Amino acid sequence: MIGRLNGVLTAIEENFALIEVGGVGYEVRLPPNLKEQLPPLGEPITLYIRTLFHEEEGILLFGFLEPAQRRLFDLLITVSGVGPRLALNLMGASEPETLARAIARKDTRYLKSLPGVGAKLAERLALELSDKVAQFAFERQVERLAAAKRVSAIDLDALVDGLTQLGYSRREAQTALNAVLNEQPEADEQTLMRLALARLSPRR
Repeated sequence: MIGRLNGVLTAIEENFALIEVGGVGYEVRLPPNLKEQLPPLGEPITLYIRTLFHEEEGILLFGFLEPAQRRLFDLLITVSGVGPRLALNLMGASEPETLARAIARKDTRYLKSLPGVGAKLAERLALELSDKVAQFAFERQVERLAAAKRVSAIDLDALVDGLTQLGYSRREAQTALNAVLNEQPEADEQTLMRLALARLSPRR
């Protein structure tokens, strides 16, 4: 199974990008809005790949610029009625964070405004994924911290484990930490824990 491609962007078609790796060209399907973020033709590119098998088309590659985008795609296709192409279109019609927030809030009105989503599918998305998108948001935050080279200094998983030991669920812990990080991205571990607890305490 292909999980990542490091190669050269050689072509961009309507439904896919062509990535050349070691003399082999791989057709990779992308969310529509992702094409605007690709480098110029002939430039190197790294894509995180989800490999799926289709009975008629064989092996299909779906590509994303960040692991969190691939994770959201994986979550979407677990929902009955959401195939890979619809998942790509949903991700192309809305920013990943916006889509995740709508699902987490069970905002079926917003979800119904997306292409290919009716009332029943909007309800399924909200019902089946509202808890799971907290993990996506958490992974997204970790990636942002890693980009800022702060992840080595702050062990977010340890903070989540510490909060779960106090009786909170992982979803509650991740949501609280994400909120604090968004407000105070430079906070240290002690401050993060204190402010996260302050957010969680009124709920008990």
